[in-house]
Amino acid sequence: MMIGIALVGAFFAMGNDQPMRVNFVLFDGPSVGAGVWLLLFLALGTVLGMLASSLLVFSYRRKLGRIQKKD
Repeated sequence: MMIGIALVGAFFAMGNDQPMRVNFVLFDGPSVGAGVWLLLFLALGTVLGMLASSLLVFSYRRKLGRIQKKD
């Protein structure tokens, strides 16, 4: 499944090869294809979303552990 997603992403990046430079607040990014930037930001958003949800799950597990200790 992951190989299929990687292949779709590679084809997407090859199809969107217009050079694009992204301006961040403190620096300018390199000039790479638009598809590469989109895939990079998709991956970054996925990782940040997983991190945020794992913190929430950890918090709920800790609360559940406290409740189970009381019983």
